[in-house]
Amino acid sequence: MNFSIDSVDSKNSIRFSQQEPEYFTVHLTGSVQASCRVCTYTDEFGLMNFFQKLAKTNKPWNGVLHWKSLDEKFQILTTCSSLGHVIFEVRMHGLAGYPEEWNVKVGITSDFGQLSSYSTSAERFFGVK
Repeated sequence: MNFSIDSVDSKNSIRFSQQEPEYFTVHLTGSVQASCRVCTYTDEFGLMNFFQKLAKTNKPWNGVLHWKSLDEKFQILTTCSSLGHVIFEVRMHGLAGYPEEWNVKVGITSDFGQLSSYSTSAERFFGVK
């Protein structure tokens, strides 16, 4: 089971796959391509809870809502305009401290009305529904 968020403004996309105990994989495609294995140790349902929290918002919000993995290799920061444009800022990095360290930051634009769908997809991905 996979789930993804596709930008309404570009070809940028984030896909969550290979869910297993304490790990899942994130793939970015579009203007850049990158992937990383995300550790969920001590926070197995944290990302699902994040999407559930987004889905419970009944109107656009001020500020940034975010989730990050314990090792901070993966972060997702979310803002919403007053018009209901939701921006997912995805940050990933790997090989920290090594000469070939890499960092990626990509924006993915979605609509406020899609948040409930993302929550349902996250629940299925993590085996809750």
